[in-house]
Amino acid sequence: MARKNPSIFSTLQKTAENASAVNGELVRQLPLDALEDNPLNRFSMAEDEQFLSTLASLEKDGFLEDIVVTPIEGGPSGTERFRIVSGHRRVMAARKLGRATVPCKVRRYEDTLTELRALMGANLHRRNLSPFDMARQLETLRDVLAREGKLPENVKAQAELMAEHTELSRATVERYLDLLNLNETLSAWAEDGRMTMTDAYELARQKNVHLQGAVQSFVEKTEPKGDFPALVHRAVAWAKAAEEAPLPLPAKTPPSPLRSVDSFGRSIRRSTAQLRALDLSAEPDRAAIRKKLDTCLGNLEELRRTVEALRKELGEA
Repeated sequence: MARKNPSIFSTLQKTAENASAVNGELVRQLPLDALEDNPLNRFSMAEDEQFLSTLASLEKDGFLEDIVVTPIEGGPSGTERFRIVSGHRRVMAARKLGRATVPCKVRRYEDTLTELRALMGANLHRRNLSPFDMARQLETLRDVLAREGKLPENVKAQAELMAEHTELSRATVERYLDLLNLNETLSAWAEDGRMTMTDAYELARQKNVHLQGAVQSFVEKTEPKGDFPALVHRAVAWAKAAEEAPLPLPAKTPPSPLRSVDSFGRSIRRSTAQLRALDLSAEPDRAAIRKKLDTCLGNLEELRRTVEALRKELGEA
């Protein structure tokens, strides 16, 4: 009997297992109850569109990448606890799906800084990060460097060192860290999209920090109508120029109702085509369908009377 050749998938899996064994990183199925969020993680854990995508992928395809964790030393005797280094959102998704265990690689780090660098490296190139995510994570990096006695006194040197640890440019590091100068209200406006990031960066600059109160005060005293970011932008321009308060936003001229006639006609034609395509034999609740059609006829009758009245005003009756 001919010997069956192993599939390419089983060969790749075996190769990966051998490589993991050499590096002491055999994948383990660890209970979710044994995993703790990492206090060094300052990246957003919001259930946004990206998280929902992760949730759907995990539910459909399972884990395409292992979670990376590190042991928590000094825990209760006989119990193993682990701190997440890479995979916070995937663990969060697994908990929502009611999973009991997740595939993990257990790694040990020589110090907190090394662990933090691993955590940041796992996120910087895999996620769409907001500027505020980056600002808060860089703040954590600065704190860790200070605790370990590795943070220079010179601010420029600090940014240079953090740039080396994150593979960002010094200017980019400084720009992100400036966002920490925004007060709580302005930070919320920027994160919620009620202020452009251009204005946020401008007000966060050290030389403009004193303008924040004036901008906030003006915006809060002016009833926002419509474009809130535009109102903030004008307040920023006024505060920088030290001029009188800008005039209120001009009221928008409402569009003429007659401009909607063409689009209304197209809508009627689309609705008519959809009604013609209805297969009433496939509708179980015929009484409900009849009621909706009666309502449609009533609306059309009201429309007919309105159009006829307008035609009379034009002397075309």
